[in-house]
Amino acid sequence: MDARSIAAVCDQLTTTGGFRLEPWREAWAGTLVEAWTDPDIARWNPVPPEPSIERASSWILSTASQNEASVGIDVVLVDDHSDTPAGEIGLQIDPAQAIAEIGFWLARPFRGRGIGQTLLSSAEELAKVLELRGLIALVDPANNAAISVCAARGWVEVPTRSHRRAWAYRAA
Repeated sequence: MDARSIAAVCDQLTTTGGFRLEPWREAWAGTLVEAWTDPDIARWNPVPPEPSIERASSWILSTASQNEASVGIDVVLVDDHSDTPAGEIGLQIDPAQAIAEIGFWLARPFRGRGIGQTLLSSAEELAKVLELRGLIALVDPANNAAISVCAARGWVEVPTRSHRRAWAYRAA
C-alpha cells in the first residue's frame, strides 16, 4: 500500500459531522509540534523529547513509507470548515490476524465537543475499508477521556496482562 493508496482509501470514507480523514501533509508540521508539546497529549502518547518543525516534517514524511510497508497507518481527522487537523488516528497493523492497535488524540480546540466519537467512528470505518477484523485500544487506566470515548462507542473492554485497559472493536 503506498501513500496514494492511503489517500484513495481516505477518499472512500464518508465525511462525518464536518470532518474527513486524510494522510498527513507536511504543511501540518506546526500542528504536530503543538500536539507533541500539549501536556495532555504527551501524557498519554509517545512524543519526541525535543519537538521541532524539522522533526515533525521528518515524521510526516516517514508516514508515507510506513503506509507503504503496511505496518502502520497514520491519518488525520481534518475539520472541513478550517481544513486543519483536529486529531490523529494511528494504526499498528497485525496483517496475520487482520487487527490493528489504535492510538489517537484530539487537538485542544476540538476536545470536549463530542469529536472523540467522530474520531473513533472514522477509525471504525477505516478498519472496514482496510478489511480488518477489528481494532484494539490500550488505554492507561487514568485516561478517563479515552476510556469514556471507547465505552460510549460501544467498544468492549477485554482482559489484558498489561497495566493498561484494553478496549476492542470488532468490524462487521
